[in-house]
Amino acid sequence: MIYLDNAATTYPKPDIVVKALEEGIIKYSFNAGRGQYKEAKATYNMIKETRDKLGSLLNTSSDKVIFTSSATEALNNIIYGLINEGDEVFVSPFEHNAVVRTLYNIKAKITLIPFDKKTFILDENKYQDLLLLKRPKAIIISQVSNVTGFMLPYHKIFSLSHNLGCINVLDAAQSLGEYEVVKDSVDLVVFAGHKSLYATFGVAGFYNLTNVNLRNIKVGGTGSDSLNLSMPNTMPSKYEAGSLNSLAIYTLNKSLDFVLNNNIKEHKGKLTNYLIKRLKEIPNVIIYLPSDYISCGIVSFNLKPYKAFDIGQILGDEFNICVRTGYHCAPFIKDFLDLDEYEGTIRISLGYFNKLEEIDVLIDALKGMI
Repeated sequence: MIYLDNAATTYPKPDIVVKALEEGIIKYSFNAGRGQYKEAKATYNMIKETRDKLGSLLNTSSDKVIFTSSATEALNNIIYGLINEGDEVFVSPFEHNAVVRTLYNIKAKITLIPFDKKTFILDENKYQDLLLLKRPKAIIISQVSNVTGFMLPYHKIFSLSHNLGCINVLDAAQSLGEYEVVKDSVDLVVFAGHKSLYATFGVAGFYNLTNVNLRNIKVGGTGSDSLNLSMPNTMPSKYEAGSLNSLAIYTLNKSLDFVLNNNIKEHKGKLTNYLIKRLKEIPNVIIYLPSDYISCGIVSFNLKPYKAFDIGQILGDEFNICVRTGYHCAPFIKDFLDLDEYEGTIRISLGYFNKLEEIDVLIDALKGMI
């Protein structure tokens, strides 16, 4: 198998993470903060250590880190905790349904931040006009598009909106651990353990960098202050009702060591540049790249006259090459990239364990379809 779907989830997992699954189920299958015995205390300390490691990624204190089961749950916590029906929220055309469906469900007013459809360049003047006209309550954008690999100019976008008192939310599910987050004007940052951080499913969360007061969407036990019928006012306990997934958190603890000790960004950059170079050798290929593309491991393309799904099925059935096709849970991308003819894109998303030779096999397979 050649696995080229790392934007969905990174695979394979590092050996240190595989070992953590076995070790963790023995050492940390206990409820942190719910007992005075040594195993429960050890589990609590492991979770605290993982928070500390996550805090170090953004140079912030560990109490700013809130664990959830997925980035979708993290975004639900933020959006339901912050937005009311009728509130104005700005998003980019690249956003995931974890953002858009949640806003739609609340009946928020959604405005798309204006980007040029060919160059992906932000229309800064139009954006500033929209800010002054609509005065959004929040801006929610990705650091890296899961469809195109476009690195959004979030710092510029947030700097302009922050001056108007907007809450700025950065979805770093595809990027945390590989790319620096410039914290200026950022209020909340979402992460996913099983993607760029190379952990297992079941652990994700968000940083509440500026102590934004979010309504609780999940309440229950926290292991302390049991006679209080209200949730604690202090982070992270305020947003962590119920038992944490200590086993998944332990895999994240170990995967963070892997991420911090390997230059994943550089390796993926080399692979991405090589992939784009080889794709351009194929007649009738359309590659969806911004004018200032940074090689971050995600590339979307189509091959005339095929539908995206057909290419994906041929690659999977005949060559055992794993790619993703379609609209990638990004509801505005169809119109932004004009994808009606192809019913989506073919997405290649590279990871640390991919090799140049695997790209060669992919290109040979695609050339054989012409």
